[in-house]
Amino acid sequence: MSAGAVRTIVRREVNDTLTDWRILVPIFILTFVLPQLLIAASSVAIDFVGDRGSVVRLIPFAMLLVGFIPASFSLITALESFVGERERNSLEALLSMPLSDNALYLGKLISSLIPPLMSSFLAMAIFGISLRIREPDLFFDGLNFEYLVVVLLLILAKSVVMVAGAVIISSHTTSIRAANLLASFVLLPTAAIIQLEALLIIAQRWDVLWLAVVLLLVVAVALTRTGMGTFNREEILSREHEQLNLRHIASTFLTFLREYRPAGTPPEAYAGQSFSLRRFYLHELPALLRDYRLPILVALLAAIAGALCGPLLGGFFDRIGQSPGRVGVTPEPDLALGIFTGIANSARLLITALLATFTFGIFSLMVPFFAFGGIGYVTSALAAAGGDWMTLGSHSPLQFVIGYVLPHGVIELPAAILGAALGIRIGAAVMAPPRGFTVGQNILWSLAQFGKVWLFVLLPMFLLAGIVQQQITARVLAALYG
Repeated sequence: MSAGAVRTIVRREVNDTLTDWRILVPIFILTFVLPQLLIAASSVAIDFVGDRGSVVRLIPFAMLLVGFIPASFSLITALESFVGERERNSLEALLSMPLSDNALYLGKLISSLIPPLMSSFLAMAIFGISLRIREPDLFFDGLNFEYLVVVLLLILAKSVVMVAGAVIISSHTTSIRAANLLASFVLLPTAAIIQLEALLIIAQRWDVLWLAVVLLLVVAVALTRTGMGTFNREEILSREHEQLNLRHIASTFLTFLREYRPAGTPPEAYAGQSFSLRRFYLHELPALLRDYRLPILVALLAAIAGALCGPLLGGFFDRIGQSPGRVGVTPEPDLALGIFTGIANSARLLITALLATFTFGIFSLMVPFFAFGGIGYVTSALAAAGGDWMTLGSHSPLQFVIGYVLPHGVIELPAAILGAALGIRIGAAVMAPPRGFTVGQNILWSLAQFGKVWLFVLLPMFLLAGIVQQQITARVLAALYG
């Protein structure tokens, strides 16, 4: 893939965009008029609310809004990047160009980004300069260098996420109407992110906003990698109006469920055996664990990161009840509560794994991260309060681990890591399907493996851990803490 080939596609697409007055007129209004309206509204808001400090807190969000609205126009060009060529009868000419698939895909992706981002950054610059001239007090009180950098990176990351997702949709649909309907899968999460950013900006939690920037960049890279991995011009040319064949999907899923074969083995190559619980435990589960070495390693790294970062998230763990102040509380044994806890933990893992399909495994990564993060937070707080790792006592981190973690944790924590690894594999299924598999087959294969392991391994482990927590851990705590 040469830079010249990508540049050729970018030049062609950007020229088409910048010569279309239907796109230029609204972008001009949003770039030059919207910033002035928001600055005028800030002055009115101060007089109306009577609290200048509240309006000052909203200045960074106003700049974020000024940058995001023009950037959202990237969806228009991105959704039409391939399916629009089909409806204009120019798709065959585009795909017949002597370019690699990666060069063609990246050219479309970059060309969909450049005009909206230029408009977005220009609008933010106009907003900042106008605010400095018209309302200098608001400018100096509401903005600083860190705020500007964070807002710029948030706009950039969200734009790449939206465009990468829209280009994937455009390359896998057969009409603009279908692409516009599927665009809700991009718009709804983006709207939720904007609302979350507004709350964080008002609360001035810039540390969390930096974390949001990192997560958005990870998702942007994953979506770009997914698009490049699944783009195939021969399939695009041969794709006709596709109908949802639920019977075929169910048949493929059951094939993957009944017997285990490595990912990439086509369904027709399976032996057609019925499911055997004995074969699953003796042969299939060990083979699956060997094939899942990399996801298990990633889940272990997430657990280590959680243990290290736990002390930095103390406020979160305090709010959910994992506070050092609760160390020493000895609950009464309750078998029913133990069974309920096991079912609840396994259900929580099931939900995060299903959400991993839409979040590239990020939700599954959170399971070991927060499980070990709570342990890291409490042990570090006990050590900071004078507790000694080498001796036992009410403030000893060692005694906390022996009493609160080890009895049931030796069962529960490995189950959490294994479940997270299965969820990570589901999230990765859309990014890089193995040779011989489509993206849909790869997702079905990952879901089938998760379903078997969750039902016959994880659910029993969580139930056993819940029972041990109530019947053994409670007695150990009573012996240690009185």
